[in-house]
Amino acid sequence: MYGIHPPAVYIHERALATPERRARVERMLAHVHCEHEPETVDDARLNAVSEANEWPARNAWRTGQWNLAGDPVLVFNAFTWGSPETLAERRRRFPALGLRMLDGVAAWTLREGRKYRELYGTVCQDASELHSAFGCLHRCDYCHIGGFLNLMVNLEELVERLPELLDANPWLQLYKYDNQTDTIAFEPEYGASGLMVRFFAEQPNAYLMLYTKSDNVDHLLGLDHRGHTIVSFTISSPTVAEHVEHGTPGTAQRIAAAAKVQGAGYVPRVRFSPILPVRGWREELEGLIRDLLAEVTPDVITIDLLGWMDPGCIDEIIDVSLLDPRFLGAMRDLFADGPPGQGYWPRVKHIFPHALRREVYEFVIDEVRRRDPRVRVSLCNETIGMWDDLGSKLGMEPEDYVCGCGPTSVPGNALFASA
Repeated sequence: MYGIHPPAVYIHERALATPERRARVERMLAHVHCEHEPETVDDARLNAVSEANEWPARNAWRTGQWNLAGDPVLVFNAFTWGSPETLAERRRRFPALGLRMLDGVAAWTLREGRKYRELYGTVCQDASELHSAFGCLHRCDYCHIGGFLNLMVNLEELVERLPELLDANPWLQLYKYDNQTDTIAFEPEYGASGLMVRFFAEQPNAYLMLYTKSDNVDHLLGLDHRGHTIVSFTISSPTVAEHVEHGTPGTAQRIAAAAKVQGAGYVPRVRFSPILPVRGWREELEGLIRDLLAEVTPDVITIDLLGWMDPGCIDEIIDVSLLDPRFLGAMRDLFADGPPGQGYWPRVKHIFPHALRREVYEFVIDEVRRRDPRVRVSLCNETIGMWDDLGSKLGMEPEDYVCGCGPTSVPGNALFASA
């Protein structure tokens, strides 16, 4: 587990309500270094903390806007499983807990990706995503999960409820865990990987996907996953890893970690996400692809460009001097008179013009194909127009494709075999 250096630690009383929960908190506290003693809180006190720190008001901020000098405020919390009426009453009384799982709710969420085509003109797929935390120790400037780290500790209760979720969704084969945090950074003291991997090892038609930027993977190597866990690594070029993704392992370390889990029989998967068009992006991506494919054979590499942010605030979010001036200028021109319409922020994630995104995607696809034609390349929440342009090059179509977290993007899907 990483060492954590938060400015404050709050432990909700429900996180100490059972010996099992308390033991998990104590294991993790051994790696937490804070000059203030942890404070035990109830809903009312945590609500006041949330308001005082302006967490609701800053909910849409990117991590770069928080200007964190170190790790975020740490909250140990626990899931609650009450009725909708109980939840509604709690949120009425404590409105500053109605975000980011502070009220102990939202162990899983449904991504209704198929609606995106009608709403935004982009291509995505439905899926349920598993969560046990919000917030991260990797301070990536572009991310939306900065500010605080809210960590659920009654993980056994979450796993006990997963059969109900699986039974209700027989169409869903892949369960992503967790895109609101990086749980791998908390292991093995957290114990989530072991619980999740062992559960999915017993499921004949369901697969787990662990989602990480971390190289803290040794705890995975001895687990009996039975081929039912995919480990998806977000890997960035060296400039991005060093200057934008603060607190993350470097590019080489992440590639080495992916090679480790591949050696232990896990399916490795990779995201170049988001790709930042930094100065010299072609050379950086060429080197990244070369080094990655020399060590790892991912089943798919999913690609997308920097987005999900207000272009008017980009100077507050990242160091724009790192960016290719052509991309930066084109973005500013595109939004000079306000949002340009469907497919672009705030209707959906994109902030760079179609032609420039396509230029980067074609470069990546060609480089991957040149070095290892077995590896699929896919797009993440891209426009129908981009699929029209690149579908034939990808060898897929928006009605039938594999990607990083699609519901049928699992071993055995025929599209992997035909790459």
